[in-house]
Amino acid sequence: MKLTKKQIKTLNKQVVSEKTRVEAGLDELSGDKYLLNSDDRFDEVDQAASDYARSQALRFRNRDAFYKKKLQKAFDKFDSEEFGLCEECDETIKFERLLARPTAELCITCKDDAERTEQGNFVARQSKSSEKPDIAMIAGR
Repeated sequence: MKLTKKQIKTLNKQVVSEKTRVEAGLDELSGDKYLLNSDDRFDEVDQAASDYARSQALRFRNRDAFYKKKLQKAFDKFDSEEFGLCEECDETIKFERLLARPTAELCITCKDDAERTEQGNFVARQSKSSEKPDIAMIAGR
């Protein structure tokens, strides 16, 4: 069943809102306000705490940057009228699924199939929030 204009408008607002929120968060994380300056680091524990905070901030920033790309891809699909279509089978993705995950690219049936395939494939199980894994590196070459 094709999405209605009202449903598409609701989803478009959600994508725009999420994109704005993520961009604001990326701007906030881009500063060094989470780090201790060298004058405030009295010992190794302070240094470790500062390094850990920086690591977490970078991790969150990278995750949000990846999510922003997915939101932009979803946003671009509104213009081409491809939003809400499964990339695998070209069927309409249910409104409820898109409401919960507006960046969904697969219908639930195709997503289930993809996850079952990934279960037996080590490379496919790698984190989706990072770039594609280097197969030569995984193989130890």
